[in-house]
Amino acid sequence: MKISKLSPFLASSLLLLTTGCAFMPSTGPHASFILDSKTNSIPVVQVNEALANQLWQDEVKKQTDHLDGVLNSLSQASATQLKVATGDVINLTLWVAAGQSDVVLGNVPQPRDMGHYTVSMNGTVNLPYVGSVFIRGMSLTSAETLIAERYGNTQLFPQPEASVQIVENKAQNIVVMGAVNAPTVLNWSEGGMDVSEAIARAGGFRVFDPSRQGSDLSVNNIVLIRQGESFDLPLKAALSHQVPLRSGDRLVLQHTPVVRALCLGAGWKSPTTVPFDELPTLAEVMAGAGDMSLSAAQGRAIFVFKRDKRTIYRINFDKSEGMHAAQTFPINNGDMVYIPPARSVTLQQIVNIIMSVGYPAAMGAAIK
Repeated sequence: MKISKLSPFLASSLLLLTTGCAFMPSTGPHASFILDSKTNSIPVVQVNEALANQLWQDEVKKQTDHLDGVLNSLSQASATQLKVATGDVINLTLWVAAGQSDVVLGNVPQPRDMGHYTVSMNGTVNLPYVGSVFIRGMSLTSAETLIAERYGNTQLFPQPEASVQIVENKAQNIVVMGAVNAPTVLNWSEGGMDVSEAIARAGGFRVFDPSRQGSDLSVNNIVLIRQGESFDLPLKAALSHQVPLRSGDRLVLQHTPVVRALCLGAGWKSPTTVPFDELPTLAEVMAGAGDMSLSAAQGRAIFVFKRDKRTIYRINFDKSEGMHAAQTFPINNGDMVYIPPARSVTLQQIVNIIMSVGYPAAMGAAIK
């Protein structure tokens, strides 16, 4: 019996077909591998409109409760009495009764500006006529009483009244920095201030070029640091609520997105990350990414891999119910929107490889 030889073209074709997709270039698994329990141990949940609405409501409630908790924690403003500290710069003004001092002219009490003085490391200020006076840790009222008494003892300023103002407050101040027009250090006053006032006194938040879509510069967040603890607060919420500050608070304005969605898979022209300043829906992510590959995407199965739980959600985007569900399905920070390749793409890859490998062999056999 005579056995005919297989042509190189046929042999290479059979080899590729029997090995399946093992040698195919890939940007992720096909939908069938994700849906098959034999190849995927993570549960897959089919999303309909009712489930998407429920997930959205649950996520909105979760974020609202978290924001309310942060605002409640920050709203507990404590009355902070202003006290003199080391490094503070004070301004001293003396008032003297008219006609009882040779340094005051006329019959009306007049103020005399004695100048600016820095509180030394040992808590004292060196004042003219009276020398060193210890005032560290005192309230302004107590410091004024002591200084007036010291000046009264000189007999140069009978019945003096002292007025002390802190020009630079080193220990009790508010620092505003980050994405503001004029980063600044604000002196604390016993009247207090809130977040909106502090931002306004720092020149307002910086506005970047709105044409730079997809950039992290388009979203805003505030980090309030209080006694070593950090509180994240969306700028919109911070400006719409009266959030009182405490002495020593630090405000950092950031252009940092609340949500970064990852878009991966052959259905996208290129992998991308889409930032949002508030909770987005799946439809908003798909519109924001903007680079779907219409020739490679499989609309029947769009998958969302949740970062915070071991669950995969499947949205059927080639039906109207799936498109409605996408409008309310929430995407959290770090979630991955995966669009698998269509079967036709893999088939075309196989054909291309067969032709690239087998065609030269077939041509060589034909020449022989």
